[in-house]
Amino acid sequence: MMKGTTKLTPAFVLRIGLGLTLIYAGAHILGDTVTWAGFIPPWLYKLMNPSLFLTIHGIGELLLGVLLLAGIFLPAASILTFLDMLSIMIFYGVDDISFRDFGLMMAALALFLLVRKKETE
Repeated sequence: MMKGTTKLTPAFVLRIGLGLTLIYAGAHILGDTVTWAGFIPPWLYKLMNPSLFLTIHGIGELLLGVLLLAGIFLPAASILTFLDMLSIMIFYGVDDISFRDFGLMMAALALFLLVRKKETE
């Protein structure tokens, strides 16, 4: 590789894949809260305005995506991404497309294990 370029490592590939996915999802949530409101569990409506929840969630996913792409605060960003996907599976439930959330959740955990290991060496 040329000097000054990023080395293609498993952690880099995971960062790009997760980061772009989160940015896309966060932007889509913020741009279409009406459609995304259908994914909110009914019990959450009693606790919080769905539009506010989706705005917070969308901004959170955008922020996590940017942190992953930028390669900063990687242990925190990757474990928070893992917890984000886990909470979706727990609170929304398992359905026909949960395999996607499970795959993203495990990719975030793999990234966490890679970057945490690197920082402790």
